[in-house]
Amino acid sequence: MSEDKKNNNMDELYEEKYEELTYDEFKEALQEEESSFTNEKKEKKRKKRYIRFIAILIAFFLVFQIAAMMVDTFRLDAIDFLKTSYQLSQNETIQDWRESVVVIHGTSRIGQTKGTGFFIDENGLLLTNHHVVDDLAYVGVTTENGEVFEGELVASDEELDLALVSIEARNMPTLPLREETIPSGEHIFVIGNPLSFTKIANEGEVMADHQVVANRLGITAPIYRGNSGSPVITETGEVTGVVYAKTTIQDQLQQPVGLAVKIEDVHSFLEETFSSY
Repeated sequence: MSEDKKNNNMDELYEEKYEELTYDEFKEALQEEESSFTNEKKEKKRKKRYIRFIAILIAFFLVFQIAAMMVDTFRLDAIDFLKTSYQLSQNETIQDWRESVVVIHGTSRIGQTKGTGFFIDENGLLLTNHHVVDDLAYVGVTTENGEVFEGELVASDEELDLALVSIEARNMPTLPLREETIPSGEHIFVIGNPLSFTKIANEGEVMADHQVVANRLGITAPIYRGNSGSPVITETGEVTGVVYAKTTIQDQLQQPVGLAVKIEDVHSFLEETFSSY
């Protein structure tokens, strides 16, 4: 249909609609149409403003989330531990230890979570914290070579904050467990997945018992979110504890301290777990 014919048809319909109306009725009808047209325009403007507001809100949250990640990633202390990790990772022995450490990830009620674990048996048995795997619908385990496995929770102790997870794998690199906690002042290494990084190596010393929480191992190595489940490794390559948290010593320096489950408690947990099988 041509544009002229279309306009003629619209005119005819318009005339038919109003030809039997009085002048006052015709005027009132025009006012109603104008009012309807105005309301329609206002509604469209409201919808556009609403859509624009939602888009701005989403953009704001995305920028906020990215900014928070950037702050975590590039704050000065994070840069320092990245430098330390790079230097330590040049050591072939530490490179070997890193192969035994895994990323544990999944989704809980609070969203996506990430932590650390490490193999204690070459048939895919690994050790981590209870709070790392607690309430996960799916326990994902990513190994050094990038393979992703679904982990099965074997045992868990909320009080000790320890858990055992198993994956279907063989010939996995392991870290040996020391029989007793090493004395204070001894040099140690920690390998884990802090912040948005993976397989970060750091170092520190074991603190005296009176400086930290009773029956826990205190270390001066820097600990961050994601380090939970990291092995505390001696210079001879034995695990002397499992990182689970950090705290602050209330002294003049307000010194941050990493906290780990002592290896004696790890052995107690393993003995109780396997004696029940």
